[in-house]
Formats: sequence, C-alpha cells, structure tokens
Amino acid sequence: MRKRLLGATALAVGAALALSGCSGGSVTGNSGGSGGKTTITVWHNYTGPQATEVKKLIDEYNSSQDTIDVQPQYAASSDQFDAKLINALKNDTGPDMVLGDSTPQQTGEVIQTGKVLPLEDYLSSGDVTKDSFTEGMLSTGEFDGKQYTLPTDIGDYAVVYNKEMFKEAGITDTPKTWAEFQDDAKKLTKGTTQYGAYLPIGTGEWPVFTWQSMLWGAGGEFLNEDNTKVEFNSDAGVKALTAWTDMLQDGSAYPQSLLTTSTNGAVPALTSKKAAMAITGAYDLSTIDSTLGKDNVGVFALPGIEQPAMNLGTNNSYIIKTTSAKQDASWKFLQWWLSPDTQAKWDIATGLLPANQATADNATWKKYLEENPRLKAFADELEYAKARPSITAYGEVSAALSTQLQSAMLLKTSPKEALDAAAEKAQAALDDAAK
Repeated sequence: MRKRLLGATALAVGAALALSGCSGGSVTGNSGGSGGKTTITVWHNYTGPQATEVKKLIDEYNSSQDTIDVQPQYAASSDQFDAKLINALKNDTGPDMVLGDSTPQQTGEVIQTGKVLPLEDYLSSGDVTKDSFTEGMLSTGEFDGKQYTLPTDIGDYAVVYNKEMFKEAGITDTPKTWAEFQDDAKKLTKGTTQYGAYLPIGTGEWPVFTWQSMLWGAGGEFLNEDNTKVEFNSDAGVKALTAWTDMLQDGSAYPQSLLTTSTNGAVPALTSKKAAMAITGAYDLSTIDSTLGKDNVGVFALPGIEQPAMNLGTNNSYIIKTTSAKQDASWKFLQWWLSPDTQAKWDIATGLLPANQATADNATWKKYLEENPRLKAFADELEYAKARPSITAYGEVSAALSTQLQSAMLLKTSPKEALDAAAEKAQAALDDAAK
C-alpha cells in the first residue's frame, strides 16, 4: 500500500541473497545468537529509503532490549518474493519471519507449504489483538478461517496533479466525479505534448489494483460473495474499463505504458510533464515534489463513476513455523513493530498510513497529518476502502485480468472482449483451486 503496496517496487540494489545464506537457523532448531539472545532472521523486500528506515528501526529495537537479536535481510523484489520464499520454505532454508510482504493476496500459496504459523493463540491476549485492526484490514491475512498474517503497512492511492497546469487550463476546483475528471483531462490536454492524465497501462498487479476501485465505483464486484465466481466482467465492469479506454481514444490520456519494476508510471508522467494528473500513492509525493516543487503538487481523492471507492493496499507480516523460542521472539518483535510509536515513525518516514487505530490516534501521527494536509485525501479514502480477496488463486486471477486490461488499454480489444477473456481464465483458476 508504499510503492510495492501499490505495485511499483524498486529492483534489488544488489544481487539476490543465496538461499543458503538466508537461513534463520530453522533447520537446526537452534535459538541462535550469543549471550542468551534469540536470533531471528527477518526477510523483507523493502528498497531505497524504506530499506534504510527498516534497518534504522530494527537497530533501535535491538538496542532497546537484550533478549532478541533481529537480523533483517532483503530477499527479493515483490514480484519474485513469494516464489523465492516458497522455494526456501520447501528446502528448510527460509527465514523466521516475513516483514511487509507486499502481495498479501497471494500469501495463500505460501500458506499452502504448511510453514506459516496461525496467529490465533498470540492474538488472544497481549498488546496486539484482532481488535487492534478493522475487519477489512484483518481480512487481508485471513485464509480458511484462520488469521495467518497481519497488516503492518497500509496505503492507498489518489490523484496527484500539477497545479500550474490546472491554473493554465482555467480549472479552479478538483473533480469530484469521473465525468468531471474526464472533462478536466480534455481541458488539460495539448495535442501530444501534454496529456490530461496518465492512467495505469501495463501488466502486473498495479493496473488490477487501481482498476478494482473503478469497478467498485461503477457498482460492480470483483468476485461473488464466497469468492467462487468471477463477476468483474459485468456491465459495471465494462463501464469501469470503458471509462479508461474512452480517454485513450479521445487523446486525453497518455497512450503508452510508463510502468517499470521501479515505478507505477506516475512519477515519470508527472515529472516529465507528459501528464497533468496521475494515480499514485503518498509515497511518491517527495519525489514528485523534488522536480515540480511542493507548492505545485496537489492531491485529490480518486473520483468514482457512480460512488467513491478505494482499494485497500496492505503489506502483511507473518511468522514461520520454526522453534517455540524463535516464534515467541518473532511475535514480540512484531508487537513492537505494530506499536503506535514505532508505526508513527515508520509511516512518517515512508509515506504510509496507520495500520491500526492506536497509531491513527497517536499524537505524533496526528501532528504530522495536520502539518501535511495533502495526506488527508489518502487517509480519508480509507473510510470506504475495501480489500482484494485473500484466496489462493488470486495470483492467477489477477494475472489473467492484468493481461487483458493492458490489451484493452492499448486499444487492441474492446473492454467487453477483454473482460470476458480474462473472466474465462480467471474462472478456470478459481475452479482448479476448489478441487
């Protein structure tokens, strides 16, 4: 729900760690460490400033007590993380804990290894319980009725825009509906040198993640209530995708993909002034500010087609089955990571949003929110945000839809043809998972 939360993860700054060097001691069962400390290895896929902040906070934790030594390790980029983790777990060379898995909807595949620890016993008492989270946030980590993971990073997206371009176009207020958004995009467009908006074009989770809000805003649903049938190719789904393709056809949206492994496309679209508006998360504001100037960068909530809608992005953390000592140590560290003081520091440094109500009520966070009013648009959207389904087949469903969304966005197929083709493959994946 950070760049990886919203589908734009940076690549590793170094080579992927060898699996043999990533073991947290799980094979031998030793608690590890010296002087009576329990050592736990924590895998993550944070990069750049977030990786720096992770190390800083973990160093702070290690210095604050003398019973647990947390060793963080960058494992892989988000699109490779779960595959590498599954392979490591099958070979007993995995970590003791995962911090901030950025594809929680696909964690079902990790859970199928039988190596992820259910958290019910730990959540029954202590500083962190199920009551610490909203139902929607908890649902991102619940599989087959059990809570396996917890959201530790929260994020969403909004529309970031160039204020100077708005002024030049004579636009004095931000759009509140998608129809107004489309009208403003036309006013902001200058031939092929400046487009009104950059929309998510490409494959991967980011286009799917953002389009689901369009779908919900049009009154549609992604799957049926028990997650067994595809529903995204409904009339509402066609309407939601047409809302995007219409802008590509009339020339008010940038016609190519700028999405890479390190950006969802919004930053290059805005900083190069190719587009006046783009959908992205709060984590990109500092980068955009550095080029356009903070006073020239505005934010407004993503307009809905019929109603406001938002997709809840979470990075989730979980404990691997190892020894009781390591599991207990991992839970103690996870409680500390979710504490309001730690979360406030983390969110402020990374552009993320509170993962629990205690952090939202934290005085440091509240002061930061007051001093940074642009974040209010992101925070307010959480009031009506929904989460993607947490099912083992989500990865296949998303991949099928992603491919067809790109086809429609490149104007190769109609929205209905694209969604029907995606639905056929997605339904097959759901049916296979149910066998």
